[in-house]
Amino acid sequence: HTGKMESLKTTDKSGKAYHEARYDRQEGAYGAETMGKLVTLRIFIQGLRGIGIEVAKNLILAGVKQVALHDSHKVEAKDLGSNFFLQESDVGKLTRAEASIRQLQELNRQCTVSVSEGEITTQTLANFDVVVFTDCYDIETLIKLNEFCRTQEKPIGFIYTGALGLYGFTFVDFGTKYHCLDATGEDPKTTIIANITNEPNGVVTTIEDKRHGFEEGDTIVFKEVKGMTEVNDKRFVIKVLSPYQFSIGDTTSFSKYARDGLAEQVKVPIPVSFKSLAESLKEPLDKAFPPLENPDLDKWGRSELLHVGLQGVFEFWKTHKHLPNLSDENDAEHLVKLTIAANDAAKAHPCPEKVIKVDAIEDSHKEAIRNIARFARVNLTPHASFWGGIVAQEVVKITGKYMPIRQWLHYDTFESLPTDKVDRQVSGSRYDDLISVYGTAFQEKLMDQKFFLVGAGALGCEFIKMFALLGLACGKGGKLTVTDDDNIEISNLSRQFLFREENVGSSKAKVAGEAGKKMNPHLNLEALKLRVAPENEEIFNDFFWEGLNAITNAVDNVHARLYVDGRCVFYAKHLFESGTLGTKCNSQVIVPFHTQSYGDSQDPPEESIPLCTLKNFPYQIEHTIQWARDFFEGTFVEGPNECNKFLENPEAYITSVSKELRERQALLRGRFETISKISTEFSQASHERCISLARDIFQDIFYNMIAQLLHNFPPEHKTEAGTLFWSGPKRLPQAIAFDANDETHLNFIFSAANLFAYIFGLPEIKDRKFVADVATKLNPRKFEPKKGKISENQASNQEDKFEDDEIRIKELSEQLIGVKTSKDKTLQTIQFEKDDDSNHHIDFIAACANLRARNYTIEEATRLKVKLIAGKIIPALATTTAMVVGAVGFEILKFIGDKKPNDFRNSFANLAIPLWLFSEPLPPIQNKDKDYDPIFLGPIKAIPPGWTSWDSEIIKGPKTFAEIFEHYNKKYGVSLAIVSSGKTCLYNKYASDKTMPDRLQQTPLDIFKKLTGKAFPSHKKFFEMEVSGETSDGIDCVFPSLKYVVS
Repeated sequence: HTGKMESLKTTDKSGKAYHEARYDRQEGAYGAETMGKLVTLRIFIQGLRGIGIEVAKNLILAGVKQVALHDSHKVEAKDLGSNFFLQESDVGKLTRAEASIRQLQELNRQCTVSVSEGEITTQTLANFDVVVFTDCYDIETLIKLNEFCRTQEKPIGFIYTGALGLYGFTFVDFGTKYHCLDATGEDPKTTIIANITNEPNGVVTTIEDKRHGFEEGDTIVFKEVKGMTEVNDKRFVIKVLSPYQFSIGDTTSFSKYARDGLAEQVKVPIPVSFKSLAESLKEPLDKAFPPLENPDLDKWGRSELLHVGLQGVFEFWKTHKHLPNLSDENDAEHLVKLTIAANDAAKAHPCPEKVIKVDAIEDSHKEAIRNIARFARVNLTPHASFWGGIVAQEVVKITGKYMPIRQWLHYDTFESLPTDKVDRQVSGSRYDDLISVYGTAFQEKLMDQKFFLVGAGALGCEFIKMFALLGLACGKGGKLTVTDDDNIEISNLSRQFLFREENVGSSKAKVAGEAGKKMNPHLNLEALKLRVAPENEEIFNDFFWEGLNAITNAVDNVHARLYVDGRCVFYAKHLFESGTLGTKCNSQVIVPFHTQSYGDSQDPPEESIPLCTLKNFPYQIEHTIQWARDFFEGTFVEGPNECNKFLENPEAYITSVSKELRERQALLRGRFETISKISTEFSQASHERCISLARDIFQDIFYNMIAQLLHNFPPEHKTEAGTLFWSGPKRLPQAIAFDANDETHLNFIFSAANLFAYIFGLPEIKDRKFVADVATKLNPRKFEPKKGKISENQASNQEDKFEDDEIRIKELSEQLIGVKTSKDKTLQTIQFEKDDDSNHHIDFIAACANLRARNYTIEEATRLKVKLIAGKIIPALATTTAMVVGAVGFEILKFIGDKKPNDFRNSFANLAIPLWLFSEPLPPIQNKDKDYDPIFLGPIKAIPPGWTSWDSEIIKGPKTFAEIFEHYNKKYGVSLAIVSSGKTCLYNKYASDKTMPDRLQQTPLDIFKKLTGKAFPSHKKFFEMEVSGETSDGIDCVFPSLKYVVS
């Protein structure tokens, strides 16, 4: 309890606790089995210009055993635009591998990073699990090395990738014996059975209103089925009949189904045989291999064209032993000819269904091929980040987790190219590659940008790296403001690559900003430790927002996203939004007046668990974890807080709470019982009494509570309909008697006793045997059944009611008033903290959740799973983060280049399946007239017609309300009735307030000051108001916000 920082300092860096703390977000996505395989992987990476360094970074962060680097090219100035670990002092002196190794090793000391020198031979690769070749176009050598890798007794995974300017690709080959153990990474689905028929094609029906979620061909196993016991523990391949039914084949020989049962999805290994690189180039397609992914829905057929174009690049290399020269039109035309020849050869293939080809290479196709040639020598950091994330995730798939790419992926962003002629003259600088594509004026504009980056976590670190390498905000007029109110935690180190172990506890924004400046000393970056929220609008004020060119969101919660989005809409600023969830990610480009804002569409709210299900009828481990989390909050967080309020003034507290909760007797009784226990023990606190409190709680919640439930509803109890009460989702519980020899029992007592010790200000209890000995000797109150009502409805949110509630509440009230208190002595309070393994919080919740699961015969959860669910931890991976930031980088370059809205792309990807989708952003939602509106209970009119969230009515002050009303009347022919700002109503013509007529002759600022007692803030330029009114014929109107410009 000396704080997280102290516990981290003393943690063994090679120990289990440290490993869990560092990798819990990653293990939340991969699972323990994959993590166990991951830490044994040995990886060879050739090429460290752009993609290679990204792949190395992502894999070292992930915790692989070994990474060997091979790149004998001396560092050039332009390499500083794609390799973030190179310094200006490295140029011309060190190879890219030599210059990169030190900082790569610093990412993770548990991973061995080395430099491989000399020619790459088959012997070089023999001791690795996966080899990655980047930006290499000697196809003959690649084919030879690929053939060696795939023919080993244990095939070596072979991944080939490259970025040719604005076009990139990846090829994957895991040999002929690969098995995908988990194609999606999703948790296996479970459904509760309502019936199974006896017929040649037995039909399984799930309980009412619960979709099974299975797919055609899934394998499932039955458990706990009564009657038709023959199906238990057997696997069936199912045929889906409806969302609530599926068939399992012939069940005529089985016993008749009686009741109960679960059907659980089983992950069955999927054999995948890969083609060699040589074969995949000649005949990439057959029945086992799907067509190429087409990531961009507006470029249908582009992947096939790029695939043929890549074969042209291989032929170009064979002839010239180098890539096409920059912006060399002769080389570009030569590549077009080679591509046409490769396509003609494919079209002449005797088995056309086995080859990739384009029906006819038209002029637009030729221009795409020319663009491959013109910029083939260029490496840009967004593309390196994008492909580096994808390739690193493919490396992880050698473990059998997720479905690999089958076998090619291609993508380009040629739509970002300038349409006008630009000056592409390079000068030997770190920005040469970018200038070679977009020109010097583009680079200068990029350097003078004023960007706001909200968040410096996983996404934020990647953005800072990308901005530094691009040169964004690196000019005299440029500035990058980065803010994050959080400090660095050990769990950040597996994906937030700008942080090191010695930075734990420091400001994220400050450390990330310093790292960005090391990558590019010219980066003009200001780091702030502030939340972007209403309380900081004095700092992030009107002048701040108006001075920005664009905003990039890198936050991890919807509330923050919505606030930043609202500011961008108000000030009409471009916003680049992105987010990740394990292997899934998405990005959104928000263009003022042209696209939807983030707030225009939201995911549906999470489905809550009914109180009755949590309290009495859980049937999933998620239910017991939530119950344990709520119990922790009520006992150890709210308990001490409420007790401190009680100790200040017992009589006043009891009166106040009794009034507040008079309609919620069960909650009031529970509150008083908690305070009674804590306050009574507080005056005579000792370790023994802490253990006694913990033992009493064990008895109450795992024995007495269950015994009471069984008293109300015995095992053979039937419903009014005559069916067994304990069936379907209602699982028959069993009370648990304490056993100190049971590790989970002791974990509960040990963690609970330590939480009480902390609350009472006592030292931590470290001796588990002492706890076991004391707990064993205690004799807690025996169960005595109470008379009362427990709701039978699983979906009910009603609280249980017992006949003695009022009597017990009165007894507790009188007892509490008699407690001797001292205002000078208070309890230490607790705030739930999921990431400090020394504080017993997760230990308690894990033990509590699993004991409750044991009450109901629910499969128990690992401590990590409990931590992820109870802490609402979002699984996070460095691979997904890097990829989505690269995708956002594509769009930022389009923004700098003033591209049209239809050139921008939103993205969604799932690296597990895998899947990539890029699509044009949707237009903003328009407000339209309605014949009937359910809120207004009548017709409404949109004023002005079709207005969107981007629109506002701008009126420059000073103006009185009468003048404002006249403005609306003249412009729109409407009469305003109500004007408000936030929760303050400034004017309401329907109100009985006699001051309303006088307000018409006053300004909004005058009224604001009178109503709030505060002057309008000096840091604000605009006063935002909402107005409502009606047309001359009495139809209600909806208006955009009124933006009143303060004079």
